[in-house]
Amino acid sequence: MLNFEALARRPVTTAPFPHVTAEKLLPTEAKDALAKDFPDTSKTGFFPVEDLTFGPAFAELIEDLRSDEFARIIGEKLDRDLVDRPKIIVVRKWSATKDGRPHTDGADKVATALVYLNDDWGGADGSLRMLEGPDVDGPGTDPISATYGSLVSFARADNSWHGHRPFAGERRVIQTTWLLDSDAAARKDKRHKRTHFFKSLWPF
Repeated sequence: MLNFEALARRPVTTAPFPHVTAEKLLPTEAKDALAKDFPDTSKTGFFPVEDLTFGPAFAELIEDLRSDEFARIIGEKLDRDLVDRPKIIVVRKWSATKDGRPHTDGADKVATALVYLNDDWGGADGSLRMLEGPDVDGPGTDPISATYGSLVSFARADNSWHGHRPFAGERRVIQTTWLLDSDAAARKDKRHKRTHFFKSLWPF
């Protein structure tokens, strides 16, 4: 499903910190099937893929994201050993205006890759930028379109500021994150479960 060869050919952008972007990594002929098979969540936020129901085309893409080949390519680009790291995969369908505030990620994370599955994406709202600091409109990269088959990946660092301008609505993305070790994975899993418990009590 994922075009590993095209991803392997992509250069690394060094400013404001090392990251990789790519477009058209998913086959055009799979677009309708992936849209139909995407998890049908009604709440905002990221959800662990293990907690979701989805169809076979989406399952095929998830297997690619879980693969050693994907971890190897991203790791080589970002100069990180990712193949043997524990990973979590989370899925978002809906964004709220509070989402996307600039941050650097927690120290438990080693690297992250985001794959987008939206039909069209116009304008800067909801489009991720790599930033020099916590100002979402400050110096950094151009907005990265969240269109179908686009990818952005980066290694976590003290200066790995990233975020996007506020956006509310449908914004389909799969996030793969490699973690330091099994303890970090357990902490991350516990935080996700606690967040979803409170969302079940107050879904708005």
